[in-house]
Amino acid sequence: MNEPYKTIFPILTALIVAIFPHIGNLPVWIILWCVVMWGYLPLSFKFKWPRPGIKIRRLLTAIGIIGLLFTYSRRLDQNAYLGLLAVMAALKPFEIASHRDRMITVFLAYFIVITSLFLAETLAITLYMLLSVGITTAVLIRINDPAGRFKDNFKLAALIMAQAIPLMILLFLLFPRIEGSLFGLSLTNTGKSGFSDTLAPGSVTNLVKNDDVAFRVLFERSIPPAPLLYWRGIVFQDFDGRKWHVDKQTRQWHAPPEGKNPVSYTITLEPHNNRWLFALDMPATIPRSAIFYKDYTLRTRRSIKRKMRYSMISNTRYHPAGENGWTLRKSIRLPEGVNPKTRALAARITKNARTVDEKVGRILDYFRTGGFSYTLKPPRLGANSVDDFIFQSKKGYCEHYASAFAFMLRSIGIPARIVGGYQGGEVNPYADYLIVRQSDAHVWVEIWYPKTGWNRVDPTAAVAPERISKGIRGTLSPDDLPGFFGRRYLGALSGVIEQIRFGWDAINTRWSALFEGYSYSKQRALLEKIGITSGGLAVSLKALLLLLVVIGMIVGAYAWFALKSPCRKPDKVKKYYARFCKKLSRAGLARKAAQGPIDYMNHVLKNRPDLKDEVTEITELYVRLRYRGQTSRSVLSDFIQKVRVFKPARKESKD
Repeated sequence: MNEPYKTIFPILTALIVAIFPHIGNLPVWIILWCVVMWGYLPLSFKFKWPRPGIKIRRLLTAIGIIGLLFTYSRRLDQNAYLGLLAVMAALKPFEIASHRDRMITVFLAYFIVITSLFLAETLAITLYMLLSVGITTAVLIRINDPAGRFKDNFKLAALIMAQAIPLMILLFLLFPRIEGSLFGLSLTNTGKSGFSDTLAPGSVTNLVKNDDVAFRVLFERSIPPAPLLYWRGIVFQDFDGRKWHVDKQTRQWHAPPEGKNPVSYTITLEPHNNRWLFALDMPATIPRSAIFYKDYTLRTRRSIKRKMRYSMISNTRYHPAGENGWTLRKSIRLPEGVNPKTRALAARITKNARTVDEKVGRILDYFRTGGFSYTLKPPRLGANSVDDFIFQSKKGYCEHYASAFAFMLRSIGIPARIVGGYQGGEVNPYADYLIVRQSDAHVWVEIWYPKTGWNRVDPTAAVAPERISKGIRGTLSPDDLPGFFGRRYLGALSGVIEQIRFGWDAINTRWSALFEGYSYSKQRALLEKIGITSGGLAVSLKALLLLLVVIGMIVGAYAWFALKSPCRKPDKVKKYYARFCKKLSRAGLARKAAQGPIDYMNHVLKNRPDLKDEVTEITELYVRLRYRGQTSRSVLSDFIQKVRVFKPARKESKD
């Protein structure tokens, strides 16, 4: 290879910066593949190691493709595309033999930068993409001007990007959009809602250890009090003795139940790869493209694989509709022979109780006074999980209490089901919206009352009422809290970290609302405001004319700035040397047109030896500044000062 040594390192830097955000999504072998390939190349220059020839490169390419086929044989998604780009980027620098090869490798870095959109469309990713594009552009300039300075390469790259910003904004606002995300891509990055269609002991416990954001909520008015912040998402109807399952036969329903005390809000839901939508209990409206079900849950028609924003109205006081006998019979169904001790216990403590309220109250009193504790670290349970929990461990999280409570109610003939979702949330002090995290995951029970229908009863509130009023962070002991709460032990620094965390979340959320939320409908509304409506050739020509005019204005502005005469800064060296020559001319030592600075100095010294020291110093400083490129401030300052104090007396010249 004959490529310049000094261009290899910038190219590798551009590739590494471009691939860095994808490290978490790439298999370990691809990461090691890149490290080995990119590490060997600079070492081969330093130690004169042989670089792989064409046969070795072909063999490495075949090995890489085989590895990709084995890794992504079951899922051909964006990660497979990223893996292919990474394998290619690791091998491409080995075959750089010409300027064309260097250009192609840099363009490959640009392609990898674009794939950052597969990760997310957050402000952090956007800023990193701008940084990566800037570095790659500087490298592109570098390989076309290898003798230039890195500082100048970065300055020019920044200037090019700054000039592109107006056109970028124009295209963002006016370029035809499709229904989808900010850049028109359908992202498939998988989030973590945690809720699947089954609920078992430990399901919610594991989810609570995750501090990621589940969704954010912006209320139209004030945020409701904590006891009302139950975010309904999924209903578990069937019990197989250990796990609760979603009823696959739940019917779609025509309208939500009636209610009072409506609350309006907008939810920004993170992708979770399932169909559930979360809404404040009880939903009163149905978002567009959502389906309402008989169990009062909302689902989308397709899995949620990108961030979704929808507006809702919920009634905090509601009147559930009637229920058919088939659903009520399913809601008391239990498998035979499981948890016999709990069945007997439920029958004993509710004996002689006549109403549903009285039976429910007795079971809750049992949890309240029976020595139960609320913890994230419950012991393992056996086949009869409810019996083990009630009579042995007495330690559990919300799913343990909800499961045991619903089982006991069903065993005495009261229809009950479990509702999964979230409870509570954190208020962001910088933007006054609610952040609901995975750690706020919660399950509770709904009970059928003959006169009032399905009603929420949360057994966790009987054991740990502070869980509802203070949230997870104000409930568990420090020893029981998961690792991400370790910032609590950082003293005063923890408060600073929280403020930074909230501030960044507020900025990122605002970015999401302004830019990711710029949808097809908003673009259409913007075009209608400036007089462009859908339909007709005249309208299309009008839109095209507007676009051409705006682009022409931008191009014209660029041309004006580029072609106008640059404003030159005053040349202080030339100015003060002219003053020096003028002073000598007044002393009778005029400079001839053909004399350079050295010849003029010799002429002066021949006629005025008494000025030797001053004239020599000033001339040497001038030559250093004008011809030797020594433009430091100290040299210039010394030159100016000596010219200012130079005052030759007039004396007749010998010529």
